[in-house]
Amino acid sequence: MFNSISLTVLAAFAATSFSQSANAGFYRYGDEPYALSYCNYYKTRAMFAGRKARAKPGVAKHRRKAIGLWKQYNYCLKDNGWPVQYRIPSYK
Repeated sequence: MFNSISLTVLAAFAATSFSQSANAGFYRYGDEPYALSYCNYYKTRAMFAGRKARAKPGVAKHRRKAIGLWKQYNYCLKDNGWPVQYRIPSYK
C-alpha cells in the first residue's frame, strides 16, 4: 500500500509537527522573537523619554512619561512569559 519513501516522509512530517507543537506551547501569547521585538518598542521609547527627563529635571511631565513607558515595557515582558527584568530608574 505505501512504499518506503512515503512512509519516511510521513514519519518525518509527524515527528516535526509534534515537536513544533510542544515547543510552541511554552510561550503564552506567541512567538518569542516577535514578543521581544514588540516589547523593545516600549524599551526604546522609555530610553528616549528618560533622556528627555534627565535633560529637564524640573519638568514632571517628562519624568512621568518615562516611568510610565518603563512600566509598559515590564508589563509587556511579563505578559509574554518573561520575568520583569528592569528596575525603573529614578529621574530626580
